[in-house]
Amino acid sequence: MPEANARTQAPFDYFRIAFFLAALTAIRAIASPSEIWQGDYSRHANELIFGFMLVQLFGFMLKALPRWVGRPILAPSLIRLFLAAQALAFLLGLHGLALGAQLRSIVGLAAVAALSITAIRARAIQAFPLLALAAAHAGTGIVAAFDLWPGATMLGFCLILAICFEVGNRIFPMVIDSGRTRDGRPSRPLPPRWLSLTQRITSLLTLLLWAFELPYALPAALAGISGMIWLARIAPWHAFHYGGVRFMTFAMVAKRVGFLLLAVQALPQSTMPIAVPQHALAIGGLASLAVAIATSMVRKRNGQSFQRSFLGTTTYLSLAGALALRVGYAFFPEQGLLHAAQAFWIAGFGGYAVLVLRRRNTPNCSH
Repeated sequence: MPEANARTQAPFDYFRIAFFLAALTAIRAIASPSEIWQGDYSRHANELIFGFMLVQLFGFMLKALPRWVGRPILAPSLIRLFLAAQALAFLLGLHGLALGAQLRSIVGLAAVAALSITAIRARAIQAFPLLALAAAHAGTGIVAAFDLWPGATMLGFCLILAICFEVGNRIFPMVIDSGRTRDGRPSRPLPPRWLSLTQRITSLLTLLLWAFELPYALPAALAGISGMIWLARIAPWHAFHYGGVRFMTFAMVAKRVGFLLLAVQALPQSTMPIAVPQHALAIGGLASLAVAIATSMVRKRNGQSFQRSFLGTTTYLSLAGALALRVGYAFFPEQGLLHAAQAFWIAGFGGYAVLVLRRRNTPNCSH
């Protein structure tokens, strides 16, 4: 339901600022001139995994954790301090990505620690898995930022995928059920516990095996199949006519398809480039899901839950196009496809940056 005081609040909520910083980081990771990378393009992945996703996750927790915990999660002055520090880290990154990443990772871990203290004091058990994964991700970000271990980037990728599972599997059924009940349909029970547990265990096992370069084909196949069955039990098509639901479903499907592609790519006779499942998970399962959840939260904050918008649709289509073009480039490495994928990515996150700050005064407006 829309928040009761949506139209009485200032548009610059703290979580909006975090989402905006995350969008700028995602754009820089793709659009920066080659000089800023100083010949080390591996930092492109680090900027997305430990930059965009770290700040994006902080924004999500600023909004979600107070509801889960049942009390304000941090003092406003402390939130402003963390956001100012992350903004400074972003600006510092324009001078040198390594320096910006080092400050960003330290601030990120400090923010997770502060959030965890409140959750532990409130005995908010439901928040513990997310906070534990967030702490591991932020800590791995420090290792990557200071170049202490070459495998840190891959481990961070796996951790943030696990976080997206934790968040997406909690948020997605609620969104679909809300849309269903708006239409007067009865609520559907959640998928059976054994199915959710199977999906979670096989997904985490796949990610761990992948991170440490161990055989992962079988658990990846099980993760993809169980995930598709889980999605079918949610029946998202019941709410497809509401704004943002199709794109959130696209992101959830992309994650499952990414695991199935991992299983296929791991077969001995496979010729599929690893970049195909990698980008299905990174662009489809990570970036797209992060944007879908964030824009859903912003709509709700604006008192405009499920409303369609032209800018929202354009943003979603741009990110879906970026995924299709990047996968195409993996099979047919032509620079035109790569540049087109970059353009779609920039357009998508440019739209996202506007969406998270924009506040409409006419809740029934369709554009």
